[in-house]
Amino acid sequence: IGENMFLGNEIKNKRGAIDWDKTYSEAEKHMAQVGLHESAQTLIKDIGTGKQQLVEIAKALSKDVKLLILDEPTASLNESDSKALLELLLQFKRQGMTSIIISHKLNEISYVADKITIICDGSTIETLVKGVDDFSEERIIKGMVGRDMSSRFPKRESHIGEVMLEVKDWTVYHPQFEGRKVCDNVSMNVRKGEVVAISGLMGAGRTELAMSMFGHSYGADISDTLKLHGKEVHLKTIKQAIEAGLAYVTEDRKGNGLVLTNHIRVNTTLARMEKVSRHGVIDFDAERSVAEDYKNALHTKTPSIEQNVGNLSGGNQQKVLLAKWMFADPDVLILDEPTRGIDVGAKYEIYCIINDLVAEGKSVIMISSELPEVLGMSDRIYIMNEGRFVGEVGKEEATSELIMSKIVKSGKGA
Repeated sequence: IGENMFLGNEIKNKRGAIDWDKTYSEAEKHMAQVGLHESAQTLIKDIGTGKQQLVEIAKALSKDVKLLILDEPTASLNESDSKALLELLLQFKRQGMTSIIISHKLNEISYVADKITIICDGSTIETLVKGVDDFSEERIIKGMVGRDMSSRFPKRESHIGEVMLEVKDWTVYHPQFEGRKVCDNVSMNVRKGEVVAISGLMGAGRTELAMSMFGHSYGADISDTLKLHGKEVHLKTIKQAIEAGLAYVTEDRKGNGLVLTNHIRVNTTLARMEKVSRHGVIDFDAERSVAEDYKNALHTKTPSIEQNVGNLSGGNQQKVLLAKWMFADPDVLILDEPTRGIDVGAKYEIYCIINDLVAEGKSVIMISSELPEVLGMSDRIYIMNEGRFVGEVGKEEATSELIMSKIVKSGKGA
């Protein structure tokens, strides 16, 4: 962490060598400002996406900046960490620092901003001024999507069937730190036509649980039981997981989900290339047909399926990632932060896709850090803290207060 924070801005001693003691102490001072309590000598690869984001913010603070531009700074943070960061921005404002925050979390923008500029398709729509204009979420959404949205979540009639996936006493150890449990005797299930959410704070173990179920793509010494359609299966590789009917839509679409330098056409069929191949040779006509069908079905905005995925907006990249796993035709889809970093209109379209999937009889496990999304989209919610499930609530009884209280009461995690 320390090396990353001072890369290109190294702290040197009188001999011109890097002063590591001061580097680490200064790094930890700035880390403390953003609420990150790790050793500055921890490797970046050994901390999660949310903590990596905090390192980026601490890195900016280490440079004595006058103008701070933050692009989706709270996308990977839980509510308490997000609130702490926003309070920090207000503190910086009182000290004379100017901040530009780019975010899709409308409640946070309303809380912290003096002006809100709404941008769509590369053009400025309007600028709202605090104390003069309406700063409500409904007003901002109207500016973003060009219309009032009576509901941020599409309605769905639930037709829930038999259990599709069941996990019992699932335990996972950290791949680097021997003896450290990241998932501790977790048991859960998801039924046909059901959206089950896993809610929790950053570092609760949600992503680690999902990846370990998906062909042991994370973790060490994984045990105990995973059943699909009532039959116990042992999925030791990602290939086995895909063939068994599992799909995992990663939270990191740019790093792990898509090949940004390749076409939409290629990315769409990547998970099951054998379905568009004959005798090991890709049938490009079949591949084009599949990519076109998904582009049209998901309303992906692109001039062509030959467009590189890296040139698309975040929302359209997410649609390509969903298309990739929908083409794999899984029975159970694990969606890890499916709407992270995309605008309100694109979020609504993703929600409609999720509803269509469960209407077809698919099962969806959704991991989300946004409580309104969890409450608005799920039929059932598992609450996770410190590697354990600390509660399970149905849609009817679920509230933000209930979820947070179960986390707080379960241990020191909050």
